[in-house]
Amino acid sequence: MDEHMKRRLDKQRKLFSQLGITLDALSIHEKEFNTKLRGYDAEEVDTFLDSVIKDYERFYATIADLMDKWQEQQIELRDLKNEPKISPPAAVVRGVNPLELEEIIVNLESTVRQLKDKLPQSEGYL
Repeated sequence: MDEHMKRRLDKQRKLFSQLGITLDALSIHEKEFNTKLRGYDAEEVDTFLDSVIKDYERFYATIADLMDKWQEQQIELRDLKNEPKISPPAAVVRGVNPLELEEIIVNLESTVRQLKDKLPQSEGYL
């Protein structure tokens, strides 16, 4: 058995043991049955077990894929939780130079003061 296949089977066994699954493809393949006088046809049993092995391989691939996707989503979720929060005004002003914005605010405040000075004090506007 080559090294890649051995690592894959070890990874599969580890995952299956975590999930409480006792059989894996290799243990099914290596299972030997005793023959009796009126026993089952060995070729028929082997053919059936081969289909069971294929299903196990598909189950393993599906489970491994789903676990990888789940881990990716957990990382995404963690990153989103750790992402700095942007207040709505900052989001609206995004892309504007803060110095320009400060200058605009100073000009608006100056204009408001000038308007207050021009309004008659007795009218009760302010």
